[in-house]
Amino acid sequence: MESWPLCPICNGESSPAFYAAEHRMYRCTNCYLSFVYPLPAEGYLKKFYSHFHKTIDKGGGYEFFEDRMKADIPAKIKLIKSALPRQSKSIIRLLDVGCGKGYFVSSCSASGLQAEGIDLSDTAIEYATKNLGVQAMHGRIEDLYTQIGPYDVVTLWATIEHLVDPLATLSAIKKVLKPGGLLFLDTGIGNDWLDKLLPGYVQWYDPPQHLFVFSKKSMVLLLSDAGFSIENINPCFERSKKRLLVRICRGFLCGIGLRMIAEITRLHGAKPFHFTRFPIGNLMSVIARTTNSPISRGISS
Repeated sequence: MESWPLCPICNGESSPAFYAAEHRMYRCTNCYLSFVYPLPAEGYLKKFYSHFHKTIDKGGGYEFFEDRMKADIPAKIKLIKSALPRQSKSIIRLLDVGCGKGYFVSSCSASGLQAEGIDLSDTAIEYATKNLGVQAMHGRIEDLYTQIGPYDVVTLWATIEHLVDPLATLSAIKKVLKPGGLLFLDTGIGNDWLDKLLPGYVQWYDPPQHLFVFSKKSMVLLLSDAGFSIENINPCFERSKKRLLVRICRGFLCGIGLRMIAEITRLHGAKPFHFTRFPIGNLMSVIARTTNSPISRGISS
């Protein structure tokens, strides 16, 4: 009998979810985390991300997401500033982990924050430093945490789902944050109403780019293990109320329609869809604060 991997967050049992090319994803039956197993080799991922931030004509694909990410920047900076002490006159130090080409870091600096970035992609860091003139370093925060900080804020936008070991990264982030410092992150959410309508077909199930799809429950468990307390979780983030309404309506109508097509197709004995995912899915936004609780695994004290 084939043995299935245990959940890397709660150690619960899992079951196969689906295949995406040569990658297989499992879903935890306890916390509903979806994860790739086995994880791709380090060399494989390094090669993948060395091309990821290049232009499409040079084998990259980042341009597909760039405009959307840029448009969200003002709302994210507003979110950060709304969570900071209003009476504080000190300069706020911010580190953007997974900063990509540095657009968010540049905007934060322009808004009065003392911002820096870090990213695994050498091509992205080269662009950030040479084209935007921002402070950004190449590497993993797990390797550099003793050399940087302390920071008031760390951001982790659309990054945690890409990480081989999210707990180790969060543990390192806690190390560079001041006591009571804030972590802001966002990621595609799984096991919500839209994912249940189209299980495994929303856009977040996209290995090897996305190695994890987090449910709300699995995110809370992970952050707690890393020594963070949850300040707020928004399971359907958008930069404006109008866009939020459009997202919900679009997701509901598309989800219902595609689910009906899938069920009708199954009745005729065929596979419902011949491609992995649809360009719909809700975005989970999280604000967490460092606590004094010990880190259960990852970076040692």
